[in-house]
Amino acid sequence: MLDAASIPVANGGICVDEEDLDEVIRKIGYPIVLKTLDGNHGKGASINVKNREDAVEGLAYAKKYSHRVIVEKFITGYDFRVLVIDNKLVAAAKREPAHVKGDGKNTIQQLIDETNKDPRRGYGHENVLTQIDVDRDTTDLLEKLNYTLETVPKKDETVYLKSTANLSTGGTSIDVTDMMHPENIFLCERISRVIGLDICGVDIMAENLTQPLKENGGCILEVNAAPGFRMHLAPSEGLPRNVAAPVIDMLYPPGKPSRIPIIAVTGTNGKTTTTRLLAHIVKIMVIKLVSPHRMEFMFKTI
Repeated sequence: MLDAASIPVANGGICVDEEDLDEVIRKIGYPIVLKTLDGNHGKGASINVKNREDAVEGLAYAKKYSHRVIVEKFITGYDFRVLVIDNKLVAAAKREPAHVKGDGKNTIQQLIDETNKDPRRGYGHENVLTQIDVDRDTTDLLEKLNYTLETVPKKDETVYLKSTANLSTGGTSIDVTDMMHPENIFLCERISRVIGLDICGVDIMAENLTQPLKENGGCILEVNAAPGFRMHLAPSEGLPRNVAAPVIDMLYPPGKPSRIPIIAVTGTNGKTTTTRLLAHIVKIMVIKLVSPHRMEFMFKTI
């Protein structure tokens, strides 16, 4: 859809087996990225794959999380997330993958343990940052550097532990909302209209957002229908953005007359239970307000 609208995207295709994989690679060449079509939190992703052996292994890894796998051209640059609500840009953040900085004394595992002591880090979405866990992605990245968890990095050396910059895998964020070029703002707002989402997170890979993407070669990697707000509400660096307010303004426009009440439920756990309880309460209230004759008619109709 974005390609048809002349919006820059990474070339690629969808695979379900090795035959599909070979066909896409013939079309776009190496290096490539493999990721799940219907996954989340960066699960199953393999980045900067340069040969068929690793590509086949990456396909198998992604298929643990999704039957269909996206294979795209590997694009270099920084990872940016732009949040658009009600077709208007409200925040932008530069995301950094989970990493540790060497001190010349401690091993990578010790540095991870020390980083995880940060009180802002928790499990899942309970805190503004997430604990860094060691997984296949971590060991693969270290292996490419000929490192292990027992390696002692040089002083001030940055060692990246994840190939994706998701906050859910331990990444951090820097607010860059005020640095965006007007053309990039217009592009992201146009994307939300092309896709047809009231709330969307646009993932951009580029050297920066201060220049138009057409000038620095940046492109759109993903459009997320359920983007996280943590990176904007509490960035590791920069100005926090109250991105919840535009959502409420969209749901309840100030001064707009309304006849049908809307109940919005938000949170991390228990949303479904709360929604069902509210629905049951409203149903009981409606039945009590309806006359016996009308209620009998309703049940007969049902």
